Amino acid sequence: METMVYRNDWRGVEAWTLASSDLSVIMVPSMGAKIVSLIDRYTDAEWLIDPGKRPFGPVAYGAAFEEQDMSGWDEMFPTIVACPYPGSGVQHGANLPDHGEAWALPWQIIQTGKDNLNLTMQGHALPYQLTRIADCPEPATLRLRYALINLGTEPMPYIWAAHPQFTCGPNGQVVFPPDITEVVNTIPESWGWGSPETRFGWPVATGLNGLPVRIDLVGPATLKHARKFFALPHDRPTWAAVLRRDSGQWVRFEWNSQEVPYLGLWVDEGALNHDSVATPEPTTAWYDDLALAYKKGEVAVLPAGATHTWTLTVRLGHDGQPAPQI
Repeated sequence: METMVYRNDWRGVEAWTLASSDLSVIMVPSMGAKIVSLIDRYTDAEWLIDPGKRPFGPVAYGAAFEEQDMSGWDEMFPTIVACPYPGSGVQHGANLPDHGEAWALPWQIIQTGKDNLNLTMQGHALPYQLTRIADCPEPATLRLRYALINLGTEPMPYIWAAHPQFTCGPNGQVVFPPDITEVVNTIPESWGWGSPETRFGWPVATGLNGLPVRIDLVGPATLKHARKFFALPHDRPTWAAVLRRDSGQWVRFEWNSQEVPYLGLWVDEGALNHDSVATPEPTTAWYDDLALAYKKGEVAVLPAGATHTWTLTVRLGHDGQPAPQI
């Protein structure tokens, strides 16, 4: 299976493409190593949402995430919700911006081989180096291998989360492992899902009005709704998937729960974006706020000088190629 890596442009910004016979993926190093396109070449299906009418280009450090292009797949690090850094040392109390800083800082190319693309960045608010190597080791498979180095002299708590905004139309479905039977709301009550830590059954919940609702299904963007749930912290899932029920196309994430213990889910039915998206988020913390996750003791902490590595595997498929347990 031959893989090609080559430079190109995407909406006027320098980009790099990693392509095999089964998929192609386009990344923009100057915009947080954002993945702007993920295409199943067998069906020509694009999985990631485009900017629509929003402008596309590099953003200022500390920019509000929701005011930017709202497209593609961003790296969330070292927090998602803006908060003061809770760790010890000289960085204690440092301001960590909205959705972290990795998505808004430029990444540098370390190496472009025949079959992989190696990108890296260094922290602004905190002393760290984050590296991501992308390749296609199997048919219809994208593998992302991460390495985080704590360059400081104190242990560093952090949140890493994948943030892929997968378009799934008005007939999409999020699939979790069958042993996940309950999820927790983690956004303010004003979003319509009760106060934070309100629990709901999965995939069928009892809504606040007492009626059953399928929270695994994704509706049309005309609903103007959104929700953010987490699997319970002890569940330790190892995969999640998004299914387009009308076409049978699917995308599936796989990871090692010892490396990445938690799982979040963002579903936007037109509340913030121009189309419905489902965003499964493998993550190293339970909650989007680093300060709160640190207080709860549900967050990764990297010792001074140490390195944490993890891998996220992305598989694409369609009718006739059923993914396990989808």
